[in-house]
Amino acid sequence: MSHEAPFGREEAEVMFRRLIAGWASHLDDTGARIYLEGVTASYDEGGSYEGVTRMFWALGGWLSRPERPETIEWAGQSWNLLEIMRRAILNGTDPENRGYWGVPRTDRLQLVESGHVAFALWQTRERLWNHLTPDQHQQIARWFAASSAAPEHYPNNFAMFWLLNHTGRQALGQEYDPAVIPGVLSYMDEVYCGDGWYDDGATRGVDHFDDYTLWVFTSHFLCWAQMAPEEYAGEIREKSERVQQLMQHVPFFYGADGAYSHFGRSLSYKFARLGAPLLAQFHGLWPHPPGMLRRMVGQQLRWHFDRGVLRGDNTLRQSLTSEGSVEIRETYGSTGTVYWAMQAFAGLWALADNDPFWTDDEVPLPVEQGDFVKILPEPGWVLSGSKSTGNVTRFSAKSSKMPAKYGKFHYSTLAPFNVGLVDGAPSPDGMLCLMDNGELGHRDTTLLAKIGEPGWLRMRYEQAVNNRTHTIETVIVVDGDYHLRLHRIHLAPGSTGVSAIEGAAPLGFPPGGLITSSQSGDPIRSQASHAGRVVSIQGHEGYDRAGYPSAWKNNETLNSVYGKYVLPHLLVDHIHPEHTLVSTVELTMQPVSPVPADQAPPIAWNDDDSVTVSWRRFQNLNIPALD
Repeated sequence: MSHEAPFGREEAEVMFRRLIAGWASHLDDTGARIYLEGVTASYDEGGSYEGVTRMFWALGGWLSRPERPETIEWAGQSWNLLEIMRRAILNGTDPENRGYWGVPRTDRLQLVESGHVAFALWQTRERLWNHLTPDQHQQIARWFAASSAAPEHYPNNFAMFWLLNHTGRQALGQEYDPAVIPGVLSYMDEVYCGDGWYDDGATRGVDHFDDYTLWVFTSHFLCWAQMAPEEYAGEIREKSERVQQLMQHVPFFYGADGAYSHFGRSLSYKFARLGAPLLAQFHGLWPHPPGMLRRMVGQQLRWHFDRGVLRGDNTLRQSLTSEGSVEIRETYGSTGTVYWAMQAFAGLWALADNDPFWTDDEVPLPVEQGDFVKILPEPGWVLSGSKSTGNVTRFSAKSSKMPAKYGKFHYSTLAPFNVGLVDGAPSPDGMLCLMDNGELGHRDTTLLAKIGEPGWLRMRYEQAVNNRTHTIETVIVVDGDYHLRLHRIHLAPGSTGVSAIEGAAPLGFPPGGLITSSQSGDPIRSQASHAGRVVSIQGHEGYDRAGYPSAWKNNETLNSVYGKYVLPHLLVDHIHPEHTLVSTVELTMQPVSPVPADQAPPIAWNDDDSVTVSWRRFQNLNIPALD
C-alpha cells in the first residue's frame, strides 16, 4: 500500500481504535483475561492475563491526559477505556475472582506485568486510583507485593520491572521495599557498557545485546523517571544522558520502507520498539529532529499494518506478518504476550497533541539521505545502509544461544532471515554450517570478536558436529549492499567426512510469486531474484559447487516475514583439516554480474595473523588479529 501523506495523529488514532476494538471484543466475562487465536502456553488456561495487562501501556498513556475522552468508537461500537481498565485491575488482583492474575511462578512473569500496571495506575491516578476504596487499594497492593520480592542479585533486564513495581507503589502511597530502587540503579551502573548500551546479564561482560533490552532498559527507566522522588534527580540526569546517546543510533536500524533489521528474541512484540524513542521525545531526549521520529514511527507502523499485523478480527497475531513463520514467537509466551507491542502507543499517547512530533515536517531516515556504514562496538554490530535500495543490513560479530535468532552473520530488511527450525535446527541462511553424518553445525557462542572502521567484523567461534568440536575464524568486509566473507576452518584432529553449506540471505516472496533462480559452476555462483530484489553468493576459493536456490529441506515456511523463500547457497564436499573459503554476497535491487573466476579478491593472511584485503573500494585494508 502506498502512503504519500505524512504520518499524523488521525492515522495513529485509527490504528489505536482498531487495536482496542479487536482486543476489547475478546475479553472474557471478568475483563481480566482474553481469549485469542494462536499457539498457547501452559499458563494460558482460562485465558491470557498478559493480553490484558499489556494493554495497560496504551490505556495508561491515553487516559493520562485529561482532555482525552474515556470512550472511543470503532465500526459503530464504543468502549469505555477507564471502565475496562478499572474492571481488569480489580478482578485481576482479586484472589477470589476467576480472572485472578495469580501469584508469581518461578519465571517471574507476573513481575514483568506488575511494573507497567503500576505505572499505568500512577498515570491515571486522578481518573482511577483516587476513586478506589482503601480496601481496593490494599487488594491491588498485595498483588504488587506478591509479584516482586527483591532478589539477592538482579539477573538481567528484569531489574527494570522491579524498579517500576516498587516506585509505582511508593508513588501511590503504598508499602514498598526502599532498598529496591537504589539497588536497581546500582545494577544499571554495573552492566552499563558505554555509548548508551547495557549488557543484559547479572554483570557486564556476558555480551548479550538484544534489541529487546535496548528498549526495555530505556522505556522502563523513562517511566520510572516520571514517578521518581526528587532525591533521584542526579541519577535521572546521568542516566538520561545515556538514553540520549543510545537514541543517536536508533534511526539507522530502519529501512526506507519502514522495515526493521529484525534480530534476536521478542520480535513477536512487533512495533513495541517504538515506545522507547517516543518516550525519549516526551522527556526531551530524542537527539534527532522530531520529524525524523515521526517518519520512523509512521513507516514502521504502516509496515506492520500493511502486512497483516492484525487478523480479520483486529487482534494481534503472533507472527510478524500474515505470512511469516509463527516461530518468531518465544516458546514461553502466551497468545496475549504480543500486546507488549502497545508500548508504541504508550509513547504516542504520552505526547501532547501539539507536540513537535505531530506538527513538524517529516525528515527522511538516514538510509533515505545517503549510504552509511555505522560501527557499534559495544554490541558488536555493523549497520550498512544503501540509499539506492533502501536496505539496512545488521552484521553481528557476537552471538549467544539460539543461533537462528542470534548466530547469523547478518540480518537484512531487504532479505529477512529464516526464523523457523527444521528437525530442531536453523536453516543455513546467513551462516557457514559444517556437516557431518547428517548433522548440521551452527555458530552458537562466539569466543572472540572484533569490529572496526570502515566496516569489518572478525570472529572466532566453534561448531560441534557429530561429537567433534571444530574452530572457525570468519572475517566479513562490508561495502553497501555487498559483503566479502573469509573463513579459516580448523577441524578437530582425526575428523574425516566433514562437508559444508554456506547460505547467502533467504529471498522471501509471497505465495504465488514468480522467482528467477540460477546456479553456475564457472564461476561458482547461486542467485535468485523476485520483484527487483536480488540475492546472490559467489565462491572465489575453497568451494566445490553452487547449490540451486531452494527452500531448506523443502520447508518453505521458515521465513520471518514472507510466506515462501529460496536460499542461494554454496557447497563444499570435503573440508580439509585446514580449509580456507572466500565468497562474496550481494543483497541488491539490480541484476548482478558475476566476477570472472580469475579475478578473485586479493586476500593475504599475514604472519602476525592479521588479514589484508583488497576488494571494491578497499585497497590493502588491514584487519588485525583477534588475540
